[in-house]
Amino acid sequence: MKVLSAFVLCALVALSVARSTREVPNDHTNGQPGCKTPEEVETRVWRNNWDPTRYWVCEVQGQAAAEALCPPEQGFLTEVRGCVPWADWEWVQPVAPPSRP
Repeated sequence: MKVLSAFVLCALVALSVARSTREVPNDHTNGQPGCKTPEEVETRVWRNNWDPTRYWVCEVQGQAAAEALCPPEQGFLTEVRGCVPWADWEWVQPVAPPSRP
């Protein structure tokens, strides 16, 4: 059992390190994407870094992202790219969309 626990712990640490090394720089803006890249339009929804109850929607490449609001009692969770109940929401470090400098 101790070996299994140690293995799981090592796997979680390795996963965390791998995720942190491939992320783009932190974003200190409101997170609005420029909707300038195919990736931004394909991903479609992006976190609003200043208000966890709101998010950005890229519908057409080259057009400004529209702001959207989560239902009451919910916040936008980047990992699921959607709104979740507050009990399931957690803060994560903001990451800039591809067209952000």
